[in-house]
Amino acid sequence: MSYDLYAETNPAFVSFLLYRFVKSYSASTGHDGFERLSDGHDRYPHFSLSYLAIPIAMSGRLEASFSSTRTTTGFLAWLNRFPEIRVGLQRDVGQSKDVTATGLRAALHSQVLNINSDGTLSIGIAPKPPENTKSKLPNDPQKAVARAERLGGWMSKVGGPALIFSALEVNP
Repeated sequence: MSYDLYAETNPAFVSFLLYRFVKSYSASTGHDGFERLSDGHDRYPHFSLSYLAIPIAMSGRLEASFSSTRTTTGFLAWLNRFPEIRVGLQRDVGQSKDVTATGLRAALHSQVLNINSDGTLSIGIAPKPPENTKSKLPNDPQKAVARAERLGGWMSKVGGPALIFSALEVNP
């Protein structure tokens, strides 16, 4: 079976990845409000984190680092176990900017996601994709969705975008 890069970089798939990232991030904070949690973490991810989440989620080279973790592992523990994640990540982020931006625009235009006045992303008013959508995808796209979900949960517990970008050694 051939690898279909176009299918995985189309705006609808990237929108779905972003939706699952935001949903996981928000679920991990345990609430739907716009205000900050008592520990200072945002309830929703800042849109800038999309530019990290998409290239990391879509990177097959990082699959081994994800397959040996759990949802409870945590972002910083993942980075400490696999410091090589940072190698080439700045390049990957740069190369995926257009794909991420197009997917983000599609998600916002279709109202799957909203961008709030503080620059955070929340679930929009459009009908939500069925929960079993992920299970209907081929294996590699399923893994990309799982990575996006795991990143959402992990990043929700770390702190702001500046800390996440810094930990990954990526310049926005």
